[in-house]
Amino acid sequence: MFTETIDNILKLLAVTVFADKRVFADEIDTFINSTQSLDALDNSEIDLSPDKLLVWFETHRDGLKTHMETNSTLETWISKILDNLSDHPDRHAILNRMIKISKADGEVHISEKALIALTARHWDIRLAA
Repeated sequence: MFTETIDNILKLLAVTVFADKRVFADEIDTFINSTQSLDALDNSEIDLSPDKLLVWFETHRDGLKTHMETNSTLETWISKILDNLSDHPDRHAILNRMIKISKADGEVHISEKALIALTARHWDIRLAA
């Protein structure tokens, strides 16, 4: 349905929703809104309507949660996604969307902080203090 690049971006943003092992409506809304406002996706010719993004999220929910629960391979799996996006021109914007999603429920969980730190380190992006 989506290109590999778009799919990887969506996976990374969705994993941010699941990082704290709780899924709130505010996080899903932020996932959808943040994804739609991402220039890298906005310029694509693929329809990224809220309905299609929600369908993507629901379709991938169980698989993403399984990856999140398999701690022995989680970092390797996320690193592969990050590697695939390492040359993407909107890395900063993607990371900013991850931060926005992590704040959506009013609390940034330690797992969300770890995911964001891993992403920033992997992409050599310095986070503001």
